[in-house]
Amino acid sequence: MSAAVPAKSDIKLREDRRFILGVLSTGHGISHWFDQGFLVLLPSITASLGLSTLQVGSLATIRQVGFGLVNLPGGLVVDMFKGQWGLILTGCLVWSALSYALLGASYSYPVLIVAVIMISLPGALWHLPATAALSQRFPDWRGFAISIHGFGANVGNILGPIVAGALLLIVAWRGILFIYAVPALFTALAVWLFLQNIGRDGPEGERRDFKTQLQAARALLRNRIVINLAGVALLRDMALNSLFIWTPFYLRDVIGMGDFRMGVHMALLTGMGVVSTPVLGALSDRFNRKLILAPGLALSAILLALVVSAGGGIGLTLVLAAIGLFSFALHQIIQAAVLDEVSLGTEATAIGFLFGAGSVVGAFSNLIAVAIIKGFGLESLFYYQAALTGAAFLLLLPLSISRKTPTDQIGSLAAKARPFGNCAGW
Repeated sequence: MSAAVPAKSDIKLREDRRFILGVLSTGHGISHWFDQGFLVLLPSITASLGLSTLQVGSLATIRQVGFGLVNLPGGLVVDMFKGQWGLILTGCLVWSALSYALLGASYSYPVLIVAVIMISLPGALWHLPATAALSQRFPDWRGFAISIHGFGANVGNILGPIVAGALLLIVAWRGILFIYAVPALFTALAVWLFLQNIGRDGPEGERRDFKTQLQAARALLRNRIVINLAGVALLRDMALNSLFIWTPFYLRDVIGMGDFRMGVHMALLTGMGVVSTPVLGALSDRFNRKLILAPGLALSAILLALVVSAGGGIGLTLVLAAIGLFSFALHQIIQAAVLDEVSLGTEATAIGFLFGAGSVVGAFSNLIAVAIIKGFGLESLFYYQAALTGAAFLLLLPLSISRKTPTDQIGSLAAKARPFGNCAGW
């Protein structure tokens, strides 16, 4: 008996979703390249403009509040205007190019604030249609697909700090920000050419007007699992916001690292997920999201508490690299766990709520960090971050998370898809 031959439509769908995942992951990587490179440039910007510790903390808070305020209503709008997802994704990259050019032209704190607000918008919007599209196309391997999207981000997380640190050796920070505009515009062109119809040719789901979409959003707020996972994400975001903003200052001012070495260590801190993210995402699909999240949060809390005692040598390098294995990878799994709970057509709303609530409330973590720095020194921040991550672990523990697999969303293909082994299947 001959083996069954897959229908051409099934093969086409498999190829389409692989291609879409690749393009979205590349665009995500470019976005994170800029974001993490900016963190390495921040000490130089601070010195150049004579910013105080409070002003730096305020910039970080403004950036996160802007990110959150876009996400909260943005998810609702993105779900309603599914046909415009390609335009939204392209606009994010064009806006990034313009924002970093404005940042490079900033010569005063007020202009810097405007530029930082502008920078927060494209990163916020990108995740909404991108994650919704992947959730709909990969309901069977949602954790893996979202983790590959995160894998792209982690590549950017590695390149951003290293490239920024290297460029600082030969170019002033303003020139670097103008350079960033070029790859952003080229990537925007590619996204428009390949993904302009991404929201029109995917699973349709139930068409909703604003009132119906709003009712669906309210239903999310009545889901105890979603609310508790948002709380876990909030605590984790508070820790990571503080960690990413202030670690470059710790490495330069306390440890005494130069720009390039600092960039390498920040790449380890933000980019080691390139190793762990796909593996953890796939394991969460095969087993249970909580079985991956709980030990990951516990280990992260312990590692953060060890940063100061690691000193400034190889011990510090290893600890930061170990923290980097979980820094972004765990958030991808939290996203997958939330999306397991929502219905088709409300994915962007759910992600908007998850990112928005965490960003608006978590943004003030940097103002708390300013108070800790002034009272106890930069070193004390790592214990604060460890405590927040430990609290996220404790909030997760009582949750009963059951992974749902709505294979009927994209037909029989989803049931046959596999990310490993049969690579042609996914």
